[in-house]
Amino acid sequence: MIVAAAGALADAGGLDAVTLRGVAARLDVLPMRLYRHLDSWDDLLDLLADAACGEIELPDPPSGDWRDRLRALAAATVAVARRHPWYVPLLGSRPPYGPNGLAYQEWLFAALDRPGLAPDTLMHAANAFLGYLVGQLHLELLRVPAGATAHVPPEEQLRYLARAVGDGRHPALARLFAQGRQLDAVEAFDAGLEIVLDGIAGKLG
Repeated sequence: MIVAAAGALADAGGLDAVTLRGVAARLDVLPMRLYRHLDSWDDLLDLLADAACGEIELPDPPSGDWRDRLRALAAATVAVARRHPWYVPLLGSRPPYGPNGLAYQEWLFAALDRPGLAPDTLMHAANAFLGYLVGQLHLELLRVPAGATAHVPPEEQLRYLARAVGDGRHPALARLFAQGRQLDAVEAFDAGLEIVLDGIAGKLG
């Protein structure tokens, strides 16, 4: 009940809306009663993160090509993060040691593991995947354009950038923006994921 109440507050107003007092009010109890179940607000965040992780659908068992498994895991994780944007800042910042977090890690490591693979290599491969996933979610859901570009259409931004880097001092950027096309969020995410998977493949052998 406590975690469900905290999740409802987070869905309505983000993590800033999640306070022990607010949760108590939603449950119609005194705040001190929550301390029978929680030691601190940090405990509540850990439980909230684990509850969101529990919404990620993990195929059981992880079978098939490992690339397809990781694509499926990425898609399932992104779906939950988009449904609960407050989950994004908790990803990577809260220890994933709850039952759902451990199940997620077990699924990921089982999907990547193979006979003879060194534990360090397995850990690095998993971290590369998770690092990309968390980083892209932060970029997609948390970054807010500032200043004059906040409400400028992407096409207009590209035209501006093409002019700004066309002075000969930024040849790499000029080549990039000369195509006059901006990838949408899904296309960009998928393309980047394939690069990460290619890199992991080189280590898995």
